[in-house]
Amino acid sequence: VQILRRMQALAADDDIREHLDIALEELARLDKSVAEILDFAKPVKLTSETVDVGALIQTAAHTLTPVLSEKQIELRTEPQHVNVTGDAHRLRQVLVNLVGNAAEASAAGAHVILRASQPDNSNVWIEIEDRGRGIAAEDLEKIFEPFFTTRPDGTGLGLAICHKVVRAHGGEIKVRSTVGGGSTFTVVLPAA
Repeated sequence: VQILRRMQALAADDDIREHLDIALEELARLDKSVAEILDFAKPVKLTSETVDVGALIQTAAHTLTPVLSEKQIELRTEPQHVNVTGDAHRLRQVLVNLVGNAAEASAAGAHVILRASQPDNSNVWIEIEDRGRGIAAEDLEKIFEPFFTTRPDGTGLGLAICHKVVRAHGGEIKVRSTVGGGSTFTVVLPAA
């Protein structure tokens, strides 16, 4: 499809170009779905290093801000420089997924908060808070199950993968949510 898209004879026709663009978008969506399935099926392999959660939040925010701006969602960060031991790449994947979900649940013009704190000497909390549509009480107990989704375009693997990665780090994910009032996901990790 990419080769066809580059052919001048086809690219000159607006109707054909539009159909090729749609095909490319769908292929990218399918590729992402297959990657999520493969990611979930594999055992979690972690590198072990000291991770500055504040820097991790800033890196994730830098990556997400342009995407969220297109959706008219503001990302507010409250990074605290506290350390955990783990895999920075996989933890960043968790943050990107949770912030992406928060943005999907939020209306244009809303904001999502990504913050870190260390409420005690043994744990670091990373919170993702939105004021979106919230999660129904009957769905809360199922949201981390593989293939459970309430979105028509969702695979039901994003939160399951997040849960799996956080558990592999010796942590847990908690969620508080009110329908119509938003949700707060809290990733609790052992402090370094």
